Amino acid sequence: MCESIAKQFLRGCGAQTKIEKSEDLAAFFRKNVPAGCHAALLFSEGEPPERIRRFLEMLAGFSPRTVMLGEGSVMSLFSLPDDVRATVGVGARAITAARFFTTLRGGICVALPDSPSADGCFEREAPPPFAGYPLRFPDLIALSTNEMCRSEGTALAETALCALCAEELRTDALFSGTEHDLSLFERLTEELRALCRKGAISREKLFCVSASFLIALQKYSRFACLGFDRFLKRRMPQNAAQSSFAVLKYSAKRYVSFFERAVPRAYFVPDYVARVKRAANELGASPKTIFANVRVPTAAESFARIGIFTESRRRMAVSARLLESFVRDVACAYCAKERERPIRFPLEEGYDVSAECTPLLCAPALEREFGLSPRFAVRM
Repeated sequence: MCESIAKQFLRGCGAQTKIEKSEDLAAFFRKNVPAGCHAALLFSEGEPPERIRRFLEMLAGFSPRTVMLGEGSVMSLFSLPDDVRATVGVGARAITAARFFTTLRGGICVALPDSPSADGCFEREAPPPFAGYPLRFPDLIALSTNEMCRSEGTALAETALCALCAEELRTDALFSGTEHDLSLFERLTEELRALCRKGAISREKLFCVSASFLIALQKYSRFACLGFDRFLKRRMPQNAAQSSFAVLKYSAKRYVSFFERAVPRAYFVPDYVARVKRAANELGASPKTIFANVRVPTAAESFARIGIFTESRRRMAVSARLLESFVRDVACAYCAKERERPIRFPLEEGYDVSAECTPLLCAPALEREFGLSPRFAVRM
């Protein structure tokens, strides 16, 4: 089922990427890469030498060349000869580099994920220093349980943010009157819930849900929860692997607190300028980009929002409780994979900053507009 969802999402965006499960990668290469084609194997610094040797043996019939990606520019890739017509990337960073190379040089791009996360596979644009440059999707993605050696805990938590995205769209539809297609995120949330309840999570299926989520985000790229996650990863990079799970747990608790107990002010004007400057500084973005997410309401709009909140809070509280139930399912699966360490993330601050990360009238933005942030913080 999860594989069919990924294929459906790929067809929807016009992609021809082929995702295939394969434990025999040598056979996979022989089947999918044209005979006589020369290949380049890309990998990040720190990959175990024995693992690289194993990949080279699998590519033995394609005169493979190796390229180790350090911290510098990927432009060194273009010293590869023109007869390299297949580029194989191992892991998210190498997959992105392989896609960049084949976008400019042509040929076949093969992605070998080293975790159940689809990071690096479906972003539309190159990261800095080539931000804004379009990227081709991979031609082939080979899913091998043996090679997806990194823990699925981080991928699970990052993908589970799809439930928060659904909640943000649902709340915005209520308060702004904008129609959103929630089915994309709701379907992924249910697929992920089913995976978590099975106990033993299939890494291939988790990858397919992760891929579908990343593709769905291309329709709605700015969410508060993703800004919250980015804030934590920037502020505490040494604990980045646990940040998404912290965002998930804290946001669910905060939503319940907001819809069940909040008392909005009749009229309130936050310090938008100071908030935008703070968010831009924390996220490494321009104030102009951040301010584009903020729309100052009229007095009539402010009072109308309070009316909507009063009328709908009970329904939204039920939705928030259902979100909490989903988070508990994810937590059971996550904690079975990860030894969660007690970390004091700046959760209250990150949640507050996230209001400026999206144009949606989601819970963090409404707390800002109602003069409640950070009054209703949840201690964890």
